[in-house]
Amino acid sequence: MCSKYFMRFWLILSATLVVFSVSETSSPLMSEEERLNLKEEAKEMFYHAYTAYMDNAYPADELMPLSCKPRWREVEQSRGDIDETLGNFSLTLVDALDTLVVMGDIEEFDRALRLVVRDVSFDNDVVVSVFETNIRMVGGLISGHVMAEHLNQLYGALGWYRGELLTMARDLASRLLPAFNTTTGIPHAKVNLKYGMKSPKLQSSRDTCTACAGTIILEFAALSRLTGDSIFEEKARQAMDCLWSQRHRGSDLVGTVLNVHSGDWVRRDSGVGAGIDSYYEYLLKAYVLLGDEGYLERFNKHYSAVMKYISQGPMLLDVHMHRPHTTSRNFMDALLAFWPGLQVLKGDIKPAIETHEMLYQVIQRHNFLPEAFTTDFQVHWGQHPLRPEFLESTYLLYLATDDPYYLRVGEQVLRSLQKHAWVPCGYAAVKDVRTGVHEDRMDSFVLSETFKYLYLLFSKPSDLIIDLDQFIFTTEAHLLPLSLARLSNLTVVPGPDNQGAQDSDVEYARSCPNAHFLFPGRHEFAETIRRPLKNFVNNVCPSRKTIRRKLRASEFQAGNSRHMGLLRDMGITIMALPDGRVQLLHTSSNAKSSDDAEEGLLFMQEMIELSKLQQEQPDSPPRVVSFLHVVDGHPTTTTIQAGPAQFGLDLKGNIQVNGPVVKATPLRACEQLGNEDEIHGKIVIIERGDCMFIEKARRLEALGAIGGIVLDNTPETSAKTSPMFAMSGDGTDDVNIPLVFLFSGDAEVLLNALHDQPELEVVLSDFDDKDIGKGSIEEVQVEVKGTREGGEETLTAGLDDAGLPHVISIINNRQQGSENLADDDLVTVVEGQQTAHSQLHEQEESQKHQVILKDLEKAKTAEEILVAAVRYVNVRQEQEVARGNTLMTEHSSALIVTELQSLLVKKTASDPSLLKSLLSVHLRELMAVLQQAAPSPSDLDASLHHLLNQLSTLTMTASTSLDESKKPVASQQPSVRGDLQKWDFNENSKLDHLAEKFQEKIRKIKKKYGLSPEHIESISDIQGTVSPQTKDHNRKDEL
Repeated sequence: MCSKYFMRFWLILSATLVVFSVSETSSPLMSEEERLNLKEEAKEMFYHAYTAYMDNAYPADELMPLSCKPRWREVEQSRGDIDETLGNFSLTLVDALDTLVVMGDIEEFDRALRLVVRDVSFDNDVVVSVFETNIRMVGGLISGHVMAEHLNQLYGALGWYRGELLTMARDLASRLLPAFNTTTGIPHAKVNLKYGMKSPKLQSSRDTCTACAGTIILEFAALSRLTGDSIFEEKARQAMDCLWSQRHRGSDLVGTVLNVHSGDWVRRDSGVGAGIDSYYEYLLKAYVLLGDEGYLERFNKHYSAVMKYISQGPMLLDVHMHRPHTTSRNFMDALLAFWPGLQVLKGDIKPAIETHEMLYQVIQRHNFLPEAFTTDFQVHWGQHPLRPEFLESTYLLYLATDDPYYLRVGEQVLRSLQKHAWVPCGYAAVKDVRTGVHEDRMDSFVLSETFKYLYLLFSKPSDLIIDLDQFIFTTEAHLLPLSLARLSNLTVVPGPDNQGAQDSDVEYARSCPNAHFLFPGRHEFAETIRRPLKNFVNNVCPSRKTIRRKLRASEFQAGNSRHMGLLRDMGITIMALPDGRVQLLHTSSNAKSSDDAEEGLLFMQEMIELSKLQQEQPDSPPRVVSFLHVVDGHPTTTTIQAGPAQFGLDLKGNIQVNGPVVKATPLRACEQLGNEDEIHGKIVIIERGDCMFIEKARRLEALGAIGGIVLDNTPETSAKTSPMFAMSGDGTDDVNIPLVFLFSGDAEVLLNALHDQPELEVVLSDFDDKDIGKGSIEEVQVEVKGTREGGEETLTAGLDDAGLPHVISIINNRQQGSENLADDDLVTVVEGQQTAHSQLHEQEESQKHQVILKDLEKAKTAEEILVAAVRYVNVRQEQEVARGNTLMTEHSSALIVTELQSLLVKKTASDPSLLKSLLSVHLRELMAVLQQAAPSPSDLDASLHHLLNQLSTLTMTASTSLDESKKPVASQQPSVRGDLQKWDFNENSKLDHLAEKFQEKIRKIKKKYGLSPEHIESISDIQGTVSPQTKDHNRKDEL
């Protein structure tokens, strides 16, 4: 046996160890001139992409190469989970740091290092992928630090550097640690960089992929050994231990997705591609880097299982981990292209050559490796984001065999990139290898991995300024020093000073390749292995069987029972969500027949394409449906938020359509209408279901309708509780009328108004108030004023556009008792007028004052309290005017607002839920009333703070009283005391969170209505003189 602790198969790649002669006829030699030219061209390709990013995108995370502009998180249209790679931390530059060193560009590396130290920070309120942030950012920072120290030791460069990148890596990794706080030690898939797991978006986080949890040990162990802080390696090791314990004991395989709390498998598909790939890679590399034989033993068990069950000749097909002889899908994904490279590190060269050759033949057929391809080598998913895995395996196979064949393979990949991916502003991903259409995307790994491996393939060790034999590549191709295995939490990197201090074990490991795998007995074995596979892909005939389709994705309706039955026959499991959407999961083994299973695959592929098409549509803002009707004898304007359509007339800006409304018969409008004579010139109400949205629109337009309102067919849905729904078309936009979508709960208001007022007219227009929460239904009781012009009486109704709207009452259809503090809760407005009425006699004013106080006393809901508060402020201001006081003076405003806050405190003392409602659901209305009563911002802030303190006092008093009433007998009091302590912690945390949400809403409302900038602060930051009740406002425990 070689060294017990330090045997490194990584080092077998040194050209001094194994060199295989290759026949000239099978693998034509590459001249030195050709090699140098290709090396320089690969370098130029890197700089073309790098310069385009630095000139047009830095400091953003990525470059959009087609539009030649930066991609910022939450600025560009969301791409779903893929955007969780971005954190607004200059991802591409950090990821490419060590590539600059590989290219030998110390000067640019120095400049880039200074930029990262100056510009990059991580205190961002953004949810990111733990996996991607670790391998790209943490790995990039650690590798950058190692390279800086290494270059300083070798060449005396970067004398200014003092370990700043290592400090940044520790900061970022610490922000990932909250994700590891699970019962299993398996980290959550996502984390908020600023608030950890205390983010509303992470409340439902419970699943993660095997690779996500198992691809952390290299970066975290390196960080622990470089900083001396063991917490990082401990957490990563615990995750690896849990994954190992969750393997299927019969097959030694792992699944793809598991629950972070229980460790139970959610998806039991097992393969070497997406979802699992780098877990296997990190088991072997953790042994290589850290010298822990436990990782090697685990890898060997998994490897044997993969070769027994998943490897089928050159192909690698997913199986069920608990039924390993049964394949779970009939296609392979592009990420498995890393596997031949890992087999080279293992020393199992023969299957590595076979699988690599199969992949290369697929590339020759399609120019690139498709994101997924079937077992008969047809395109399953056509996208190609310029992935590096195939080039990585090509590079490692060339090192192991010295066969010029692999240089020719790299040359073809280079030519394909230049011909099919090059654009003036970098390199663009290929949207579909069948069409060659580009995608506006250039991932950071293109600079970190793709061009790095391409350059290294054509380079000799003498061409490089560092010795790669002293490092190991992470899954993101970042360089970590092999000397870490001998470190005891000391910052040591390889350099000239420790070159002579090699352990004898290490030297022995470098000369101890695995003879069982490396020497099959023939020097020209690479070519002899490839020869039988020469036409492996081309000789496989694609399936000619034509499937008679029963259902296509474009025809699918979730509410159609026949469609649901067909999907079950295809092996597609469906879960309906509360908002009417559905989630689909395809399992071939559950299909009724093999034909049904194949149709299920086609259906899922079509559904994915439709989803992508919808995401690529330009961002469609919400629309509104508004109408004037009578409520309780008062003219009222009601505005309902509606979903847009991705076809038809675009209601943007000032474009709007108004007209009388009529219901279609039948309501779904998928067949000839029974009331066609009523449609012309009207806006038609129809229902979702039975046919496509655009088909309904075409039918209405043909009958002369001027617009359409589609009602959801799922009961009790609303835009308040559901994401905005945008209606998609069929790819042909030949409709010229607008269509908007209303959830069923929101639509009831419109239907009720139409029932009471058959001649109702509605307006379809753009949603121009971006601060009003989604799902709002506003009913505005319009102020009616009487004036006389020329002896004639006229009635006018209107709203003032300046400042806060002059509105008497607006009522929302929010469910009673809902006090959630989501961002969309600011939808109900009750704001007071500051109109100076004609002066009344003092006696009349006094009587009115008493009446309003009684109304306030009788009020039972937050809305009634606010209406009474509006009237109270109006009367008090009129009294001040009558007495000759100016409303804007400090004395009068402070007096009125103090009176009002005292009345509100007294009114809500017996029912804290009313005060909570005022400070949450009705916060904007409350601020409007207080703003009217107190024109001074300091008085407004002081009053709000006093009410917040009152809510805290009432909540804690009520909860303590409740606990006291439930106290058990004396013998159990210690237990009760412990419960009260637990309550204090939990409730104080909730109150802290509550106060933060209130303050955030206050900031947003102030900003919207243009209050002075110095007062757009949180309540806890108020400076200056305030009322005595608020002098301790900086004490956090009061919140």
